[in-house]
Amino acid sequence: MSLCYDVAMIQLIALDLDDTLLTSHLEISPRNQQAIAEARRRGIPVVLASGRTPQAMARFAQWLNLFDRPGHLISDNGSTIATTQPQQTLVSHRLNRKLFHELLAFFREADLPVQVYTETHILVTKENPVTEIDVGLGGFTGWTLVTDMETSLDFLPSKLVVPGDSARLPVVLAQVRTRFAGRVNAFISKPIFLEILPPQADKGEALKWVATSLGIPAADILAIGDAANDLGMLRYAGHSVAMANAIAEVKAVAKSVTVADHDHDGVAEVIESVLKGL
Repeated sequence: MSLCYDVAMIQLIALDLDDTLLTSHLEISPRNQQAIAEARRRGIPVVLASGRTPQAMARFAQWLNLFDRPGHLISDNGSTIATTQPQQTLVSHRLNRKLFHELLAFFREADLPVQVYTETHILVTKENPVTEIDVGLGGFTGWTLVTDMETSLDFLPSKLVVPGDSARLPVVLAQVRTRFAGRVNAFISKPIFLEILPPQADKGEALKWVATSLGIPAADILAIGDAANDLGMLRYAGHSVAMANAIAEVKAVAKSVTVADHDHDGVAEVIESVLKGL
C-alpha cells in the first residue's frame, strides 16, 4: 500500500509512541521532533496515544514541549485521558474488584505473572525475566514481588500486563477472550506483553472522546500506529497510517503504510507529506 493522503482538512494528529514515534533506543529523532513542532506551529494539535502509564509518557511529552499549551495525552492504552495544561486527569477507567480478582486467579492457575503499575514502580505476582525488560522500557525505578495482590493492593488498576513467552501468549489471549468475553479488552501490545483493560478502554474510544471535546470529526483526524493496541484509533481516524514495521493486522486496517520504519523517521515522512498538502 502506498502513501497517499487527502490532507485538506487534517485537524488533529494522534501518534502511538513505542515502535511508531520512538526509535528502538526509545528516542524521538530530531526530524520527527521538527515535523511535530511544525504541525503544532500551524495549529494542528498532536495527541500522544500510548500503552504507557501517564508517568512513563511524561518525558516524551516534555521532549516535544506538549506541556507548553492546552492539549491531551492518552495513556494506559485508552484507560486514561489527561490534559497537558493544566495537567489533570479527565478520564480514568479501572478494572472492578471482582473482575480483577477473577483475572488474578485465572493467571495464577495458568502459572503466569501479572503486572500492575504505580507511578514509579512495577508490582508483579511472580518472578520472571520479562518484568525487568519492562522496567527499562518504561523508565520505572524497579519492580517488587507481590504475591497477594487480592488483599494487599490498595488501588484498582487501569490495566493488567501479563509478561510471557511470545509463542504462548497468543494462545492465552484466545483463552482470555473466551473466558472473559465482553468483560475485558485484551490484546498483545508487544510479542512479550499481553494486556487486559476494562472493556470501555481503547485508544479508539479515547481518541473519539478527545475529538468530540474539541469538536473535530473523525474524518479530519490522522492516526499513526504499529501494533494491535493501535487498531481502535486507526479504525476511528479518517486518515490511518501503519508504520512500515507494523504487524500485518495493522497494515490491513490502515489506509496507508509508511516507506520508512520507526528507526528511520516514518512519522516525519507522514507529517511532512501532510504539511505540504495544507
